Amino acid sequence: MKRFIAVFITIVVCLSLCACGSTNTTLGTTNKEPQATSKDEESSNVLEIVGNTTDTTMREIPIEDDNFVEKLISFGFTEEEAIENAKILRQCGVPTIDICEPTNPEATIDGLVSYRGKLDDDRTFWFTVDNRKIFYVSLNGEDLYDEDKGGYLKNFDDVHIPETYMSESTKMSLKSQTEPFLDKYFPYDTRYYDAWAVGREDNLFMVQCQISDGSILTDDWLFARVWYELQEDGTFTPTGVEIDGCSYAVKE
Repeated sequence: MKRFIAVFITIVVCLSLCACGSTNTTLGTTNKEPQATSKDEESSNVLEIVGNTTDTTMREIPIEDDNFVEKLISFGFTEEEAIENAKILRQCGVPTIDICEPTNPEATIDGLVSYRGKLDDDRTFWFTVDNRKIFYVSLNGEDLYDEDKGGYLKNFDDVHIPETYMSESTKMSLKSQTEPFLDKYFPYDTRYYDAWAVGREDNLFMVQCQISDGSILTDDWLFARVWYELQEDGTFTPTGVEIDGCSYAVKE
């Protein structure tokens, strides 16, 4: 009996030791830090490309923009009509029509309707539809496509966008030059109202103001405009004068 008990105890102890060993092994594996990957193993994970490189530059080909079709469908065109009209817009190099909306919300594509989009401060885009088909496209008033003129006329990128930016110092310089210049056209003292405006298109500038005689009793203000051309030395030369809607010769 004692021998049986001893054998039983021995078996239980052995099983307990095995269990402890297994637990320690498991914990050891869980806490084990990942081994560093060798450079050879890292390089084997890089996708290998087989071929000789060249210095040749291929021409970029615009990717077809499905937004044209989607936007046209939102205006009421069928998918087939939208695809055909999108071809005209792409032919003209139009970058997007996402910003376009009908100029008359009551008009429909079954009749005559124009769509307008302001791309930025310098570019306004139009296209006009008659009986579900685009027949006219323009940018800043320049025709890109006109069915009556044979169709395609000009690419979107071929329309010159004039430079319009002016620094504050340029505006002040033109204003200060305009007052004594306009004084030459009036025999008496003049007054200038605080309604100045300055515009620019590339090297051409226009200054607009309101002017009156020196009397404080009059409210007879006249609009006056003076055009200038920017010279290579940075000066501005007067090229045109308009006072109260009439043009005058430039006085030296």
